[in-house]
Amino acid sequence: MEEGKYFKQALSSFSADVAYADAIRHLYDKGLDTAQIKKQLSYPVSIDIIEKVIQDYETKKNTKTDNIFVEDVDKYGRKSFRLVKKEV
Repeated sequence: MEEGKYFKQALSSFSADVAYADAIRHLYDKGLDTAQIKKQLSYPVSIDIIEKVIQDYETKKNTKTDNIFVEDVDKYGRKSFRLVKKEV
């Protein structure tokens, strides 16, 4: 039943992005505060959810990744990509 749990979580996340998360991030980038964002949304979202979306957005925006994609080509000319840790 674990597989269903992951699917439900992914579906919920996708639904949230479509319904309100992208709009919240956009309005936040325009400089609106949480109360102004709540007034602008046509989807009913609580202030707590708006603050959580903004907090996750800021965390993701400020996090630097140490990974890069490397392109591999096999002997038949097929390309593939793999994620490797960037060497500093």
